[in-house]
Amino acid sequence: MSDKPPGAQDNTARESGVQYITQSGDINVYPPGGPAQESGEQETAEQRGKGRFAKRPVLLSAAAVVTAAATAITLALLPSSPARTSAAGGSTRAAAGAPAHSAPPVPAASPKASADSVASSAPERPESGVAPSVIEAPGRPDPNLKEEAAPQPRTAVRQKSWSDESWPDGTVCAVKDLWTPVPGMTGIEFQACTYAKSYSGKALFGVKVRNTSNRQVAVAALARYRMTEQEHDCSPPFLQDHVVIDPGQTWSSQLTKCIETIKGAHRVQARAGVSEEGGKPSDSRLEYSGGIDILADGRAVPVRYPN
Repeated sequence: MSDKPPGAQDNTARESGVQYITQSGDINVYPPGGPAQESGEQETAEQRGKGRFAKRPVLLSAAAVVTAAATAITLALLPSSPARTSAAGGSTRAAAGAPAHSAPPVPAASPKASADSVASSAPERPESGVAPSVIEAPGRPDPNLKEEAAPQPRTAVRQKSWSDESWPDGTVCAVKDLWTPVPGMTGIEFQACTYAKSYSGKALFGVKVRNTSNRQVAVAALARYRMTEQEHDCSPPFLQDHVVIDPGQTWSSQLTKCIETIKGAHRVQARAGVSEEGGKPSDSRLEYSGGIDILADGRAVPVRYPN
């Protein structure tokens, strides 16, 4: 029994309840834990989140089981074929019941093959710190490098032959001072020459060779003489081989190499020929010099030829 007087307000919560007094002065008593939630009230965001994530593993496991079961049933219904599975472990063919004439499936590429294909098609990355423009493909010459010219073969320069520059004035060479070209040798010409001094009783015979080319040449030279319509060799015979002549130079044989004593009245003149070094000038073109008449009194008179 309450010891409160009759008509007094009882504010005691019963059975461990909680008493709430509203702003309007009403007193409400609720059981422990606060007022009960209404049946239509929504869950808090935290509760909703916990419930959603709690259900997700169950759904994923169920989907995996269904997919595995469907794959096993499909493979069991299809006829066995070597091409049904790929090297990667069995790619799924078309669904059961597909027409027999459908195109065979393309085997799936293995992960290693795919990786190799991607690696081969991908551009090569330059090394660290090197600009891509500097890297050249193998075998391609570097445009910045100047190619050295191949060494050209050098022609050995030989010591030129001694030339007799002591031929005196009055030496008679080719008629009209014409030069005869040497057959087979471009830019090489020659003249036969004769010198006779009055009252000396002697005549000298020789040959001149002119090199008008831009290269050094080597020739063989021959000198003979003609006296009163008869041809004679020098004593000893004059044949000089390995005559080296520089470009633009003229070589003259030594006059004393072919000298003859003349007795009586005679007309004398030299005859000469030139060939390549090691050749036979006697088989080449031979030319005469102008003539000199040696008179009975010993005078030497050059022959005058009409123009």
